[in-house]
Amino acid sequence: MTSKLKFIIFESIRGFLYARTPVLLSLVTIGVSLIVISLSSYSYLMFIKYSSSFTNDYKLEVFFKSDLTVSDSEEIYNRILTFDAIIDGEFIDKEDSSIKFNEFFNERVENILGENPLPYSGEFLINEKYRTVDSLIIFANHLKNLEGVDNVYYDKEIIIRTYNILNKIMTAFSIIGFCIVLVSIILVSNTTRLMIHSKKENIKILSLMGATNFFIRIPFLLEGIIQGILGALLSISFLFIIKFLIEYILSPLSVVFDGNFQFIIALNFILGSILGLIGSKRAVSKYLS
Repeated sequence: MTSKLKFIIFESIRGFLYARTPVLLSLVTIGVSLIVISLSSYSYLMFIKYSSSFTNDYKLEVFFKSDLTVSDSEEIYNRILTFDAIIDGEFIDKEDSSIKFNEFFNERVENILGENPLPYSGEFLINEKYRTVDSLIIFANHLKNLEGVDNVYYDKEIIIRTYNILNKIMTAFSIIGFCIVLVSIILVSNTTRLMIHSKKENIKILSLMGATNFFIRIPFLLEGIIQGILGALLSISFLFIIKFLIEYILSPLSVVFDGNFQFIIALNFILGSILGLIGSKRAVSKYLS
């Protein structure tokens, strides 16, 4: 058993000597594909993590009709607070509205108009589950239909633009990553095919000695996995360089590389091994039937 294991490992490593250039090309391609996947995945994970703090600055504002009394306005405000989409809120009376007006225009509304015509309103913090563009639009339209509500405001354009930009970036990364992954699989497959071709005599000898097809195939499959792991190491090395540069450029600002970065490293090894295995299995199934 030990001798068989040694033979398989030796043959897997020795195979790289027969096709150095194709192996190097497949390693680089796997590395590039993993880099694209890693950057897009990490960017998406970081966006998801910090999107809640981003949207916290864009509270939903509900303005009540100007003819309502303070008690009627507070009643509608308290009713809105009971909705599942709302986490917390703040009731804004006429005095608070005047203060906010003064902050924006550096002038009290009473000094301009002689009175305070500003309506009662409420600021509401949206539940995380309802912070998507579609959910916000639907919920805002629902609030507009409530009796006593005059209008609802939120930074719809900013939120929509942010999500649209993210979707376009993720779509572009997905298309590029998918194309490079296909190229990686094809290159690994071609490299394995060259290795099979260079070992034809050895394969015949093993077959005559009674070796099973599974035993003959194992070294080639292992070669593909090794290519994937080496490609992952190449990708991880590049990611660490990027990490170092970001920390250096943004110093002394604090840049947190949390568990997401460790997840991306593990993802590189897993995807790299899978890509190498798929490519080598494709060649083995075709040329070692």
